[in-house]
Amino acid sequence: MSSASGQILHERARSLLTLIDGLQIENDLTSSRRTVDDWRTEMFSLINNIHLNTINKLDSLTSRLHQLKQRRTAILRQDILPNLSKMVIERRKNLSEQELNDIKKKITKTDCDLQVFGRLLTKVSSDEKKLVEQIEILKNIQRENAQLSILDNISTPKRRFILDSCHSSFIAISEDNRMLIEDDNHLVLFDEQRRINEIPWQEQPDDSFAGSIKDLIYSNYLEQFCVLSALNFFTLDPHMSTLEKSEQLKPPTGSHFQSVACLPNASDVFFALTTSGSRTNIERWSLVSGSLIRRWYHDIFESDDRLISCIRANETCLAICIKQQKMEKASHHDNNQWRVDLFDFTLVRMYRGINLKSGGLGTYITPFDDRSWLAINGNDIWLLDEQGGCIEEKTINEREQLHNIIVKDEDINGQRQFIVKMGKPAELRII
Repeated sequence: MSSASGQILHERARSLLTLIDGLQIENDLTSSRRTVDDWRTEMFSLINNIHLNTINKLDSLTSRLHQLKQRRTAILRQDILPNLSKMVIERRKNLSEQELNDIKKKITKTDCDLQVFGRLLTKVSSDEKKLVEQIEILKNIQRENAQLSILDNISTPKRRFILDSCHSSFIAISEDNRMLIEDDNHLVLFDEQRRINEIPWQEQPDDSFAGSIKDLIYSNYLEQFCVLSALNFFTLDPHMSTLEKSEQLKPPTGSHFQSVACLPNASDVFFALTTSGSRTNIERWSLVSGSLIRRWYHDIFESDDRLISCIRANETCLAICIKQQKMEKASHHDNNQWRVDLFDFTLVRMYRGINLKSGGLGTYITPFDDRSWLAINGNDIWLLDEQGGCIEEKTINEREQLHNIIVKDEDINGQRQFIVKMGKPAELRII
C-alpha cells in the first residue's frame, strides 16, 4: 500500500472516529423510549376505561331488559289481555271508556319502553361497530410493524442449501457470517454463498467424540464455534476448520451436557447439565482458566420443572427454555408445557415466562435484539420481550417442518436476516 493510500485511509478513519464521538443522541433515544412507554401506559389506561364503561353499560342494559320483561309482560298477561279477551273473544259487554283509556295508556307506555330500549340497542350496535373498526385499525398497525412477517418468505428464501439429513436442530453463526450446522454426522461449515468444509463427527478410538452433539454456538470472545457433546466441550476455528477438545471443561460424574450459552463480551460460559435423576443443574465456567466458577442445583427451578432444552445469553441476562411437567386431574397423561424464564447471571429469576406450548421435542431460543428473544418449537415461533411476555406469535405452514432459527444483527439498512434450519425439506435457508 502506498503512503498516499495509507494517508487517505488514516484521515478517513479519523473522520469516522470524530463522527462517532459526535453522535450525542443518547438523550434523544432515551426520550423516545420514554415516549413509547408513556404511550403504552396511556393506551392500556384508555382501553381499560373504555372496557369498564362499556361493560357497565351492557350490565345496566341487561338489568333494564330483565325489568322490562318482568314488568311489562306481567301487565300484558295478567291485566290487559284478559280484559280485552272478555270483550273481543267472549263478546261480553264493552269495557267502559275509562277502562279502555287505562289499557291504551298501558299499551302505549309499553310500546314507548320498547322503542327506547330499541334505540339503546342501536347505540350499542353502533358502539360495537366502532370498536371493531378500531380493532381492525390496530391489527393493520400491528401487521405493518410485524417483525416476524419476513418469515412469510420462508418458502422463497434468498438462498438455500440442500442437506443430507433432517434430524438435527443445531445451528450457529459467526461474526463474519459463517454458519455451522450438524448434518448426517458431520459438522458442515457454510458462508453465504457455498458449503466451505465438512468435518466428520463420529466415534473415535480415544472416545473423544463421545455422544451425539447437544448444542452449537459461536463465542465472540474466542472467535470460534463451540461444539457441545454429552461429555465434552470442543472449539472449532471457522477459518482453519480445526476441531479441538477441551481437557478442562467436563461435566461432573453422573451428569451430561445439554446446552451452552456464551456471554457476548466475556470469557465465561454457562452450561445446562442433565443429572442421572433427570433433573437439571446450571454451571458457570471460565474459558480463560478452564475452571468451574459456580454450580447451581435444581432448586433454582420450580417444583414441576423437569428439564432444559436450550440456554442463551445476551448482555444483561440468561434465557432458559424450561419444560414443566404437570399431571392433569382425572387424567393419566402428562401435560408437558414449555416456557422461557429470564435469569440474571447469578441465576436469580428475573421474570417467569408465559406458557408457550404443550409437547414438542424441544424449544430453542436465540437473541432477536438487545431486548427481545425468538423462541422456536417446531413450526411455532414467538417473539418475546425482555420480561418473557409475547410480542408476536407466528405459525409456519404445516407443509414444511421448521427446526431452528438464528437471527442476524441488523444490516446498514436496518434489515435482519433469518438463518433457518429446515427439517422438511432438509435445507439450510437464508431469508
